[in-house]
Amino acid sequence: MAVHKPSRGEIVARPRLISDDTILDATRQVLAELGPAKLTLAAVGARVGLAPPTLMQRFGNKRGLLLASAARSPLMVLRAAEEAEARNTSPLATLRDFALSSVAHIKHREELGNGLGFVQLDVADPEFREHALAHSAAIVDSCARLLQAAQAAGELKPDADVPALARLTLVCFNGALQVWAVNGWGSLTDFMRDQLELLLSPYLTE
Repeated sequence: MAVHKPSRGEIVARPRLISDDTILDATRQVLAELGPAKLTLAAVGARVGLAPPTLMQRFGNKRGLLLASAARSPLMVLRAAEEAEARNTSPLATLRDFALSSVAHIKHREELGNGLGFVQLDVADPEFREHALAHSAAIVDSCARLLQAAQAAGELKPDADVPALARLTLVCFNGALQVWAVNGWGSLTDFMRDQLELLLSPYLTE
């Protein structure tokens, strides 16, 4: 079979040695450190060894990069739920794992405060809000599925309103994040665990 050799002047696409996921992981890290307002393409590029023009080729501009990060967020929720399921046999243990593992990397209130800066975009910008709604739906759907399984396994009372409890779990998650960002009571993992147990305790069979 003949091997194609590019002719003079022909543009040959270089393979992408650094994946979009790697760039978006770096974007999340920079967001936690700086917040969306102070994030720059240069700061993200420095994490992955890419120049800002290369990021512009892939994402267009800073807004495009942030939108790509927001669009990936619901998929990361589903992935986290699947990983928690692989580590546990009990549906309620999976739910607890899912909740706590999602915040385990957050050690300082400033990180969380910078991340919550994204909420301003979610409220004011329709494109960001669409991704935020999908993110919330992924959490509610994952929680509902796990709570339904817990009910079937006898871990949850049979009369528990699973759809309502799944929505309350989302409120618990988001509320705990915002309260801890201001107050910093203990570690975030411990605080989230306590709030989740208070929410679930009336519905447990044991």
